[in-house]
Amino acid sequence: MIICLLLSSFLIQAAEGLVNQSLFTRQSVIPQLQDVRGNIMTNGIDVSWTDEASFVDKQEKNIYDIEIYAEQAEPVHRGSIERSLDILHHWHWTSPLPLQCLRHAVRLRYHNASEWTDLKYVTGSDPDYSLFRKGTPVIYPRDDTDITFLAGSRKTFCCLAPNGTTLEYFPYQNQKMKSIRVGQTYFVDLVLNATGIAGDYLLCGVDNGQNTGSVVYVGYSPEVHNFTCETRNLRDLNCSWTQGRDKNLKGLRRTKYILNEGVRPCETQFQSSDQKFCFSEISPNQGETAWILTAENKINKTSFTYTVDPRHRVYLPSPQHLKASHVNSRNASIQWHWPDANLMLLSMQCQVQITWPNKTEDVREDTGVGLISMTLRDLHPYTNYSIKVRCASNKHFWKWGDWAEIITFQTKEDIPQAVDVWMTVDNNNRSLVVWKKLETEQSHGEVMSYELSWSDLHKTLNPTQHCYNMDTMNTTITIKALNNVGYSQPSTITIPSQTGDVETTRVNGSNGGVELTWDSTPGASCGYVVDWYPVGSQDKCDIQWIKIPAGQTNATINSGLKDGVRYTFSLYSCTSNAPKLLQRWEGYGQELAPDKEPVNFQGKQDGMDVVLTWEEIPLKHRRGFIQRYEIEYSPSSQGPYKTVPVLVGENGMQTRIPQLSAETYKFSIYPFTSGGKGSKPAITAVELTSQISQIIVYSIVSLAGAITLFLLFTCLCYQKRAWLKDKVYPDIPAPQIQWLDAKGFHDCKLAELPAEPVEYLVASPIPVSHNVLLPLYKNVTDSQLSDCKFHSSTDIPISEMDNPTYNLLVSVREAEKAAPVTTAVVTTLGYKPQLSVESSELPLCLASSYQALDDACGGQQLTACNTQLESEDYISVGLVGSPTSVNSSQPLLGDSFQFGQHA
Repeated sequence: MIICLLLSSFLIQAAEGLVNQSLFTRQSVIPQLQDVRGNIMTNGIDVSWTDEASFVDKQEKNIYDIEIYAEQAEPVHRGSIERSLDILHHWHWTSPLPLQCLRHAVRLRYHNASEWTDLKYVTGSDPDYSLFRKGTPVIYPRDDTDITFLAGSRKTFCCLAPNGTTLEYFPYQNQKMKSIRVGQTYFVDLVLNATGIAGDYLLCGVDNGQNTGSVVYVGYSPEVHNFTCETRNLRDLNCSWTQGRDKNLKGLRRTKYILNEGVRPCETQFQSSDQKFCFSEISPNQGETAWILTAENKINKTSFTYTVDPRHRVYLPSPQHLKASHVNSRNASIQWHWPDANLMLLSMQCQVQITWPNKTEDVREDTGVGLISMTLRDLHPYTNYSIKVRCASNKHFWKWGDWAEIITFQTKEDIPQAVDVWMTVDNNNRSLVVWKKLETEQSHGEVMSYELSWSDLHKTLNPTQHCYNMDTMNTTITIKALNNVGYSQPSTITIPSQTGDVETTRVNGSNGGVELTWDSTPGASCGYVVDWYPVGSQDKCDIQWIKIPAGQTNATINSGLKDGVRYTFSLYSCTSNAPKLLQRWEGYGQELAPDKEPVNFQGKQDGMDVVLTWEEIPLKHRRGFIQRYEIEYSPSSQGPYKTVPVLVGENGMQTRIPQLSAETYKFSIYPFTSGGKGSKPAITAVELTSQISQIIVYSIVSLAGAITLFLLFTCLCYQKRAWLKDKVYPDIPAPQIQWLDAKGFHDCKLAELPAEPVEYLVASPIPVSHNVLLPLYKNVTDSQLSDCKFHSSTDIPISEMDNPTYNLLVSVREAEKAAPVTTAVVTTLGYKPQLSVESSELPLCLASSYQALDDACGGQQLTACNTQLESEDYISVGLVGSPTSVNSSQPLLGDSFQFGQHA
């Protein structure tokens, strides 16, 4: 046990001695720096050193500490390096700074075991001191080094200012940059963005007025997109791609390409577009091959691979020498050639595109090995065709090849198609036959004429005509078209039957078309016909129609409709006999705003309201269905406008604007359709006056009118006073009675009347064959009458009385046999005079005069009579139209009969 302990102690002491000896040896030995060289292109530093040979044999590996300084107290880099023991060691380091900006030095040692070597300065990286002698600063990196930087990277630039100067500016991309100074060197740290083709300029200026600059180029690593390869002739492979963001680098900095490296470089420098191409030779049976594209620029180098069998990527060229042969009215053959014999062995499909004048296109296809011809069938006669051809691989379709050059040819003539004919009847029961002109593909040649037939008559019309107005209403008409080959098949039309009770309804169109729908009609065995024409058109031939197959109950009319024009659409059922009218519509393909204002827009005052009236816009200017009117009005004093909508059909063509104030108003009316607001308003102005002023004005006008009429009447009467007096108030001679003393009233008897008051007195009817003149007495007193002696009227008949002045003939008949002429009724209406009790006698004197009464009374004065007859107590009885003077004792006219009442 003791021996073991002693042995262990000995071994430990021996190991410690070896370690101490090794440490002493390494501390006494240091690495030997051989060379420190800089590379200004890469800013790299290459360091080489050696160990002593005696030291190499004792170690297998060693660790070194290395430090790099750049004119500063602290190292810019510090690290450890592990190397296998060898005589010569190498190490490379890239500086983040241009080596010319600061002097770099290197030292190293064994890892924590020896002294540092002396600093050794880097050689080959000194700045251009010749520029300093001119007082010009120097900037690094320089643009003559052809350095290109990666976009998005960070880079440090430095400016070396000559001794005795300081930096004034250091801008980049028009921005002032913040710099850091180390001695006479100024640094800027930049994040680089991609530059244009010409790069960006970095400028450095010092306070002595000198400056220098450097062009900075920043780009991207090579980028390739859509890399594909294809062949057009099975001899050459054409690879294409799209260049990426690296396209901003040009010239010596551009990206260069090589297809299958070492085989053939790609000459792309003259390809201006982003699409690049490169070619490589292949054999017809090349098989699947990996095609590698290598792209390299000053920043990086990349590769892209595309693996393909060229026979699966055939892109055929355009067929050559295309031509047409064996052309007739409905068929033609075309031929072409291929530019390369290898293609004659390829299974391909070819496509022919056919176009004719109305821009209609048709595509025909065919397949075959080495296809060089194709037959075109079902062509239209007498039609100009344009054709072109392209082909593609049939077994492994990749893409269609290029189109051949277009060629044209014309097919031969044939008989025309049957004419599409229609017939209508006007209001005068005359037939109008219309047909559609045959287009080129329908006429199958040049139409020479149209031939109409009805009954036993025939009519030949020129080819430009498409309607014929007949003087009679014919039932059935046949039409044929003629060209150089012959007549078309005849077309027959029977006059449509008109139904009087078909109502016309409104239909709304849109986008230049009208949608029509209707109910199915059992009798429409061959479908329907819809015709349409402009409302109010003077051209009777301006009618169009379409035929609808049986079972279809709708149609869209969108051809030949002019915007803003109203059309009438008529639906007919097609039967084995005559077409039958079923329905009618009116509408517009596209409504527009009216282009004219309403007619006769007027306004008048009604109280404090204004009544506006107008007339409809003429049909051709409505350009749509009038939905409403809008009336704008405001006072003439430029107040705010007010708007009143007026719907069509509410009050006709009028409206009322109520409760306005007394001033002048301006009214404007705009019509509206679904196409918009009319551009031209009708305008009128109305001056409102207050009601009081109106009454005053009306009163003054009426009074002035009355005065004027009165003055005119007075003047007229004054000028015609003699004529008027003669006509209205002629002179009446005094009566002359000679027979009263002989036959007259020697014994006047008074009629006895009852003593009681008399309310009224009725005169008995007196039949008269001629006009009777009864004298009027007034101011006759009772005493005078008491002295008068009257004969009774029964003693001397009135008819026997002789009056030479008036030549009166009175015929008295029996009252019961004669029709009563007059009946006088005296009532107490109005004023009622009292009957005197003292005087109960009433004189009754007939066929007498004032003079006769005077003679009969013995010359006594009549003025003494107590009976006072007031003028208002006399009532005209029996005879109408005779004016009487109340102050005269004589009648004015001879056709009056008067009766006096006395109470």
